[in-house]
Amino acid sequence: MTKQQLIAMFAAMIITSLLVSAGTIFGGAWYLKNSASSDGADGGSLMPSFFSSSSQPSKDPAFLPLDKVVLSVKGKKQNHFVMIELAIETRYPERIENLDNYTPLIRNALLRLFNNKTYESLNREGAVKELENEVKQTVLLAFEKTDIVREIDDVLLTKYVVQ
Repeated sequence: MTKQQLIAMFAAMIITSLLVSAGTIFGGAWYLKNSASSDGADGGSLMPSFFSSSSQPSKDPAFLPLDKVVLSVKGKKQNHFVMIELAIETRYPERIENLDNYTPLIRNALLRLFNNKTYESLNREGAVKELENEVKQTVLLAFEKTDIVREIDDVLLTKYVVQ
């Protein structure tokens, strides 16, 4: 081997070693960050605190009430009114302090949901349970493009009146 070949091979080994080390460090950091955000249920994360910008969830859920929503629905002879009050269940109440800013988004989603509903379908037996699931899915879909959707554990109907 000539001196030039030896120097080129040494430089290639140093560059390869640096690339493998950097890939290992960044890959490990990426793995720790992503595994901690996906296993939040067990709370036993080994991730160092400098990789996480989020706080730990509280043990007890917080329930954030939303403004009541009054909508009209069609009946056989006349229009009727539905009043709904909702609450958002979360274990990160500090992250969704600005939930009230999304009231128009929630109202719009519920208006679309109730557009095809009739008084008869809302007043039959078992309608509340079915409606609760529909409202939950509608609200979660409304928040789908926001960061808040990750912090919502459940959507609860707290008051439901049909007149």
